Amino acid sequence: MRLRDVEVEVALLLEAAGLGSTTSTPPTIYAGPFPASAPDAMISCLHSGAEEPEQYLANTGQSYHRESVSVLVRGTREPNSYVVDGARARAAWSALYDLHPDGYVTVDPEDGAPIYNGPDEQDRPRWSFSVSLEYLSASSSD
Repeated sequence: MRLRDVEVEVALLLEAAGLGSTTSTPPTIYAGPFPASAPDAMISCLHSGAEEPEQYLANTGQSYHRESVSVLVRGTREPNSYVVDGARARAAWSALYDLHPDGYVTVDPEDGAPIYNGPDEQDRPRWSFSVSLEYLSASSSD
């Protein structure tokens, strides 16, 4: 059975939607924890859980996976950052809504909208939401 790197794949979906870059210097989208040197305005995608795989339809040799990724959208210290970066958080949520990318049954936010988490210790606004990813994999070893 092959587990997918859902952190990386959510980050790449957000990059494809034009919400930042995983390859710029410094990146503005991170798959996994972000470093202290990350720019103020950035997005981080962290694996936040998985259910035990299920056998998918008897004797098909497939397993059904459900995993979650938490998406954190952080803004700048600019006066209008709450508005500007709140819109960016909503754009990230919208980019992942009801997606069916290759290899996935579905990718969908679990929350109805990004949640405002208040400012961080450096007064940068933060929003977050969770994304559910469902996919199939071969049950037996390849």
